[in-house]
Amino acid sequence: MSWVTIHRDGKTHRYAVARTREGVWVGWSGRSTYFAADRKSSPAAAHRAVHDDVRAPMTGKVVAVKVEPGNQVEAGDILVVLEAMKMEYRLAAPRTGTVAAVHCREGELVDLGKILVTLAE
Repeated sequence: MSWVTIHRDGKTHRYAVARTREGVWVGWSGRSTYFAADRKSSPAAAHRAVHDDVRAPMTGKVVAVKVEPGNQVEAGDILVVLEAMKMEYRLAAPRTGTVAAVHCREGELVDLGKILVTLAE
């Protein structure tokens, strides 16, 4: 993972950047956004992949996993609690669905962009 610092309007903003084979994850203020590198793939498939996976918005420690595979979740339900920079971040389901897989465990240290939970329809 690397960092990008931007100075704008007298303020300094620091962004975490993690590259994957498929694109780049950028994390800031407890959020993250994925930018796909492969422009040839279907936009619908890229959108679905981003919204089926709940990823770590920054490097941190998993302090709670609130779901198991097979659980039904509603949009906004808390899936994982991550601790970073002495703050807790509650990562919520981006949509209604079923937990297909949990890719983390309590106490684990995770990097920006790591898939924590995968949802299915």
